[in-house]
Amino acid sequence: MTSQASKRPRIGSADKELSASSSSSLLDPITPSILQKGEQLATLYQKASPYPHAVIGNFCVDGFLEGILAELKHNSKVKFKETDLFRVYQSIDLGNLKDGSELAANMPNLMKLKNAIYSPQYRAFIENIAGLEAGSLTDEVDCAANCHTRGCHLLCHDDVIGTRKVSYIIYLTDATPEWTDSDGGRLELYDAIAEEDRFVPGALPVKTVLPAFNSMAYFVVEPGVSFHSVQEVFCDRPRLSIQGWYHTKEAPSQIENATLQRLKSTGEGENTEGTFQPMADEATTAVAAAAAAADQHYHHPALQIPYYN
Repeated sequence: MTSQASKRPRIGSADKELSASSSSSLLDPITPSILQKGEQLATLYQKASPYPHAVIGNFCVDGFLEGILAELKHNSKVKFKETDLFRVYQSIDLGNLKDGSELAANMPNLMKLKNAIYSPQYRAFIENIAGLEAGSLTDEVDCAANCHTRGCHLLCHDDVIGTRKVSYIIYLTDATPEWTDSDGGRLELYDAIAEEDRFVPGALPVKTVLPAFNSMAYFVVEPGVSFHSVQEVFCDRPRLSIQGWYHTKEAPSQIENATLQRLKSTGEGENTEGTFQPMADEATTAVAAAAAAADQHYHHPALQIPYYN
């Protein structure tokens, strides 16, 4: 079986880079120099492993994200969400943040960012740096402000749901003091391992990234390939971000290999009809010891990832 992770999207041509003349006030929140470096970002993205991905540093112009942080802290409420896959506090769904509403009026910087990153100009830029066909991303807005506090996490999955195509995270975590390894909350990327008729994630992440303030991580989601997780947060500082997706008109091929589809199929097929057999005392002790060990803070090396600053 040939690993799907070995496939690389094409690099967009230079004529797709946004020129100064094509950049309007709509894109003012984004650092102008980034919009001129499409080819460099596309090259970094293409060469990345375990699957194509990259991180853009200094994503927004100086002072802009600080304004968004203030708006979120003063105008939004968080809702705790917990499943077998994740534990997180979610704030505003930007898809429901409409022009003319009272909430939008109180959060002008957040509205500017939403309008910028989902504009036709910036979608074209994303298509270029992610090696996608021109015009393939739709104008669907799908993102929310998330907050991971101590103990919050996101288990390994591939992000494939419906027509999602590109996953991105804009980190809003306070710049001072800088986020460190001991704080946890890293984005973790995994190899895809061939197993019979499907791919599964490796046991441990092979690359990680700190949630550095004013950076944007992105990658194309692909069934059974784009495996990633969010490491548990160990500190008392909130890990803030805007997490979202760009969509296409159609779901990806081989969606049956997506994490969500696999969970649905295995859940239906589990055999729970057998007679219950209690564990022996020795086994119970061993399981408890293993659980206690797993509960200790773990650390993955800060392996270098493609980064444009």
